Amino acid sequence: MARLNRKQKRRKEEQEGLMALQAFMNAVIGVFRMYLFITSMIRPRRSELSPNPDFYQTHINNINRLVRGNDTDCHEQLRVNRQTFFRLCCLVRGVGLTDSRNVCLEERVAIFLWVLSHHTKQRRTKFKFYRSTETVSRHFNAVLQAVLRLHRMLLETPIPVPADEQDNRWNWFQV
Repeated sequence: MARLNRKQKRRKEEQEGLMALQAFMNAVIGVFRMYLFITSMIRPRRSELSPNPDFYQTHINNINRLVRGNDTDCHEQLRVNRQTFFRLCCLVRGVGLTDSRNVCLEERVAIFLWVLSHHTKQRRTKFKFYRSTETVSRHFNAVLQAVLRLHRMLLETPIPVPADEQDNRWNWFQV
């Protein structure tokens, strides 16, 4: 057998050192994996929140509490009383806006009034009404378009007071 020169000897020692380092790292990784496995088995898992089976009933209860409750709650939240709210719903329904597949018309109008009355962002509104941001935006725009179609019914052009008006209280509004 031939003797190894210095270069070959050094290379062989480096390879043996790298193999020893690799064996040590594999042992450390194995111990760490075992530790993670044991701690995952011992530690109790977080309990998952169960989905609400009455999810749509929750939406309806929220709207009923908001609109069909007492008049002060409706006025505080939507800035209109209940009678005005339902009158606006009838007007919007008359223009052609109806219930969508998952959202009733009253909830659509409530979303619209909520955004206008509180000057809120869609993120806050989606949290209040349990809807996505896209849903809030879509229904807000639909009710806004319906209200814009109602502008002739809601805004009347004033009739000028004639010059020969007999009632004295209207004399201030001539021309």
